[in-house]
Amino acid sequence: MKKILLCVLVSVTCTTIHAQVLDQYIKGHFNGSFESYTQNYFKDEKIGADKPLDNVSSNNFLKLDYVYGKFSAGIQMESYLPPLLGFFPIPVNNQTKIVNKYFKFTDEHFSVQVGDFYEQFGSGLIFRALENRQIGINNALEGFNVHVSPTKFLKIKTIYGRTRKIFDYTNTVTRGIDADLDINKLIAPKNTAAPIQLNLGGSYVGKYQEYAGGLNDFPSTVHAYAGRFDLTAGDFAMDAEYVDKGADPNILNNFSFDRGKAFLLNLSYTKNNFGFTGTYRSLYNMNFLSEREMEFASVAPVNFIPALTKQHDYLTSNIYVYAAQNKGESGFQTDIFYHCEPGSLFGGKYGTKIAFNTSVFGGLKDSANIFGGTGEQYFTDINLEIKKKLSKKFELTIGLQKLFYNATAIQAVSEGKVNAYVTAIGGLYKFAPKKSIRFKVEHLQTANDKGSWASAVTEFSFASPYAFFISDLFNYGSTKNHYYNFGASVTRKATRFSLSYGKQRAGLFCVGGVCRFVPASYGFTASLTTNFSN
Repeated sequence: MKKILLCVLVSVTCTTIHAQVLDQYIKGHFNGSFESYTQNYFKDEKIGADKPLDNVSSNNFLKLDYVYGKFSAGIQMESYLPPLLGFFPIPVNNQTKIVNKYFKFTDEHFSVQVGDFYEQFGSGLIFRALENRQIGINNALEGFNVHVSPTKFLKIKTIYGRTRKIFDYTNTVTRGIDADLDINKLIAPKNTAAPIQLNLGGSYVGKYQEYAGGLNDFPSTVHAYAGRFDLTAGDFAMDAEYVDKGADPNILNNFSFDRGKAFLLNLSYTKNNFGFTGTYRSLYNMNFLSEREMEFASVAPVNFIPALTKQHDYLTSNIYVYAAQNKGESGFQTDIFYHCEPGSLFGGKYGTKIAFNTSVFGGLKDSANIFGGTGEQYFTDINLEIKKKLSKKFELTIGLQKLFYNATAIQAVSEGKVNAYVTAIGGLYKFAPKKSIRFKVEHLQTANDKGSWASAVTEFSFASPYAFFISDLFNYGSTKNHYYNFGASVTRKATRFSLSYGKQRAGLFCVGGVCRFVPASYGFTASLTTNFSN
């Protein structure tokens, strides 16, 4: 509890700095944020939850930024006392450090940032430096990042630096350049309403790590190249990217000298009440690591490859979630949306929203050809969601889902292959402008793995800023375990505090298509987030 109180005290101190006081000393704009996530662990042998020697863990992030004209600077301090269980794949002791610091100058056609920075080339298949605090990824580059726009139709980015590795940096250097060409502005710079918009782009990334072994042909530098285009024509849009990565022997690909390859295609069409999006991706040997000896893809990666499947908000659906297979995968996802207008046959008085999604991914049939089709099946998700407003106060949601999950291929565990069917019914009732109750009941039926599951969630919002929730995920197939949770939150302007108590099952935890494995846990969880500025 001392750590929880300390985190609360720090945040409250920050939020009570009034803008009038800051204005006496600061010219320009100052802003910051503070986030704290703390857990108090208890032991529960039935669900496999351990109690660590220090039964309180806390992750804390303090970010400060200052902008004055064309100049900006900032720092980020992180404190893990110790880190939440499963947050880092490798052991990390109690540490508090300034981990990010930067200085930036921005002009109309030029910007340069030195220090730690985040950046992305194209879709991220070849390079992306990002921060994801929920998953525990921060692969910022320490070095310099330059943006140049020499003409209206050309934008160039250059990067040079070393990748952050938790509290340290890798012993490698990453450098690259990315160019984006606006064809419309090149051909007809004054025609901004052309029926077709076309952009072309290209990237190069090189990663150097000294090699002192005995192989003469071992690559110290790994070269990667990418080309892409982005086309928009009325209601239709399409973009595609292809990546070729040179020989990159590392621990995750068993030190293979095979080249890495990836292709990504996105399609979308919207017209009136109809919408369609489709994504296809095929790749081979695309683990792009800052250090070839790194055993975990989430620590200091060079690129970013998320799972291209729907991110469900159902408790039961999230028992079996897909994680991208960088060694080799091929598959697609499609989304179809349709809004039945009020007064139509299916729309009724208030309208109906229909969403149909399909995701299918598997291994490559031929690793030498990423366009050769899908081999072993890894994951299939076919789901339908219908939202129907039955009155001015009540909206009903019905969800149906069919799942196939190859646990042996995705998680390298022995559960084998799972076929499951999910049914979900939810509702939102607003009995006053700022008072509502939301409920959801779910059932996952399967004869595989641990058998079938059921869940129920209820959320109450009584005149914001207060909210309460209670939930239970029950495996009645084999373990008979209940994973219950209940808690509350309060929000005041830019500050939110929540406290909950319950159990968390072991498994993959995914945010934005990126996953990490979390162990089973039982106890209290507190979170505090706040933003402040002058």
